[in-house]
Amino acid sequence: MLCPSRRKQKKQQKINFQKHGSLLLEEIIASSGGKYNPISTFSSHQILQATNHFDWNYVIYEDIFLWYKGTIENRAVLIKCIKYENLVPHNFYLDIAVSSMMSCHKNVLKLIGCCLEFPRPVLVCEYPEMGALTYRGGAGMVIKPLPWNVRLKIAKEIAVAVTYLHTEFPRTIIHRDLKLENVFLDKNWTAKLSSFGLSISIPEGQSGVQDMVCGTTGFVETQYATTGFVTENVDIYNLGFIMLSLLTGKRRLHEEPANGDIYKLIMLPDYVGEILERGPFTELIDPSMLNSTTDNIPDHLRLQMEAFLELALKCIRFRPAGENVLRMIDVAKELKKIENHT
Repeated sequence: MLCPSRRKQKKQQKINFQKHGSLLLEEIIASSGGKYNPISTFSSHQILQATNHFDWNYVIYEDIFLWYKGTIENRAVLIKCIKYENLVPHNFYLDIAVSSMMSCHKNVLKLIGCCLEFPRPVLVCEYPEMGALTYRGGAGMVIKPLPWNVRLKIAKEIAVAVTYLHTEFPRTIIHRDLKLENVFLDKNWTAKLSSFGLSISIPEGQSGVQDMVCGTTGFVETQYATTGFVTENVDIYNLGFIMLSLLTGKRRLHEEPANGDIYKLIMLPDYVGEILERGPFTELIDPSMLNSTTDNIPDHLRLQMEAFLELALKCIRFRPAGENVLRMIDVAKELKKIENHT
């Protein structure tokens, strides 16, 4: 017979499950039109056992979420939990709904299921053996020291995954939060895009949709930031930032010394422009991804990098109304061409 505290706990778990389950079902139907992949549900006991009661030693990555490595049914999994209680639960339902729609894509972190028995939903995903693309270094989030061919491949795979998001459903879905921190890597260094909680769909026949401005500060596409009008260009703009970071090894906000101990923050595209104005292209390249000094980049790699940089800046450039629209599928195709130029 259960003790009173245990009965109370079980009752609360049931209440949480019913509340989250109802809201999640509404979000899934709204996002997918009723066509979605089945979602497994896990008990709170399974999650607590897998994470040793959310033991900090099981955390492999931390951003606005906590990502735990765990084992469920003899399978390594990645368990995603809300870090801050003030995060909107709706975004988690949306994350589950869109992740379930995208789980068949090889460049998306596969959603295995979720647990709805806690005050906030918990996601259970496939385990990416090589972990997150970034890690927390002395100056903030830092890209793993990967070679150029892997970085180029990652950019292409992100573009391919987002192209699928934009084109394969009845309505175009915009990710709205593309950034290096939302990318994981499997044992073959294949990119796995995650975190669809800020996604929004564009009504059929429309070029965009009006909504509140959200995303990472200083990393929001210009027109969207000023008007709140979401278009495909929001994701293209963010991909351009990702590409610049992969090429330079710099964060989206670059610190430069100003006077004495004072540092000034420069947006990454502005930093790139300053370097190109005053010095050779090779000064831009992250030296950690080369086997030799940056002055001795092989010609075929230099051509790849120059084309990559040109495409990244094209993604970031403001496009006035009436100008030819750059689509994510065009960016993905161009990255494939660059990758094949060996």
